[in-house]
Amino acid sequence: MPHIHLETTADLHENADVPDILEALVVALSGFETVAPASIKAYHTLRSVWHVGEGHPAGFAHCQVGILTGRPIELRQQMADGLYAVLLERFAMSLEAGEVAVTLELREMDAPTYRK
Repeated sequence: MPHIHLETTADLHENADVPDILEALVVALSGFETVAPASIKAYHTLRSVWHVGEGHPAGFAHCQVGILTGRPIELRQQMADGLYAVLLERFAMSLEAGEVAVTLELREMDAPTYRK
């Protein structure tokens, strides 16, 4: 059931590696307790039009992870830290060049109203 949604701007070198990045994120999330690997869905959106504020790197990579409610905050923090580490590793080239801002948000989806 977890959803991993990676959004990147079209100017990033790493866009060619998106399938591998998604796989790495799925593998990382699969390693946490309470996550059934078969339930994870990962997908990507390429942003061809965007604008950022002055002083911000030209591009961005933002990952939103949705999980069902009920996990303790400590586990959610571990998940966020682990997935963010994958993103930092996978976008290292653009990060080193100052071309990207990398962000991750882990959200809880309300279990009573989620349907599958």
